[in-house]
Amino acid sequence: MPSSDHPAARPATSAGSSPAPAEQRRYNASYDEQPEAYESLRAEGHMTRRRVEYFEDVLRRVPGTVLEVGSGTGTLLRRLAGNHPDRRFTGVEPLPNYVDFANGRSKDLGLENVVFEVGTGEALPASVADSSVDLLISVDALHHVDDLDAVIAEASRAAAPGARWRAMEPNRLHPYVYLWHTVTAGERTFDAGDFVRRARAAGWRLVGKDRLYIFPSTVQQVPPWAERLERRLEKVPFLSGGLALDLVKD
Repeated sequence: MPSSDHPAARPATSAGSSPAPAEQRRYNASYDEQPEAYESLRAEGHMTRRRVEYFEDVLRRVPGTVLEVGSGTGTLLRRLAGNHPDRRFTGVEPLPNYVDFANGRSKDLGLENVVFEVGTGEALPASVADSSVDLLISVDALHHVDDLDAVIAEASRAAAPGARWRAMEPNRLHPYVYLWHTVTAGERTFDAGDFVRRARAAGWRLVGKDRLYIFPSTVQQVPPWAERLERRLEKVPFLSGGLALDLVKD
């Protein structure tokens, strides 16, 4: 569902136009200077719990090093790193203050297997070496990037042969999701078909697709019967709020 994960991300650019100067971009609107407030949007709630559960299952299936593109304040990656001390995790985030916050919180928690660095999907930090990533994660990030082909090219550079990319994005087939991402300043819809075609041209192959979420991110808890109903209804294309794509690098 449309969520407060990205309340009003950077302004979209039209085809053929130049991206806004870096100092004018807003990644999370009024939250750009408030990592603590942004963290509170992602740290708890029903959708957050289900997201962690989803990626825990992914980690059980895909071994090796993990890279998250658009890691924000690091909520998801810290949860995963805490549960998998034998794995190595790296988060890449454009906002330096978010990176500082994420690293500080990791230190407070005693996590030594996760690090956050400043960078974008289009230009990963130099520390992300060629063919070094076994699992790439991106959550509600791709529909904000300025150059999708550049992101795919960087992912291809960093990914080891046979690496997996699990990309979770808002499902534009849902009427409310589509409307929200069409009329809200700084948002844009995610064309899954276009992304898959571009990724395929760069050597990625789609091997799976999941539809998730009925309740929006603002819902803190739901009773067990409601969650069971959600898990049934979210399989319907126009009812699910989110879409997760599973790609493998050939």
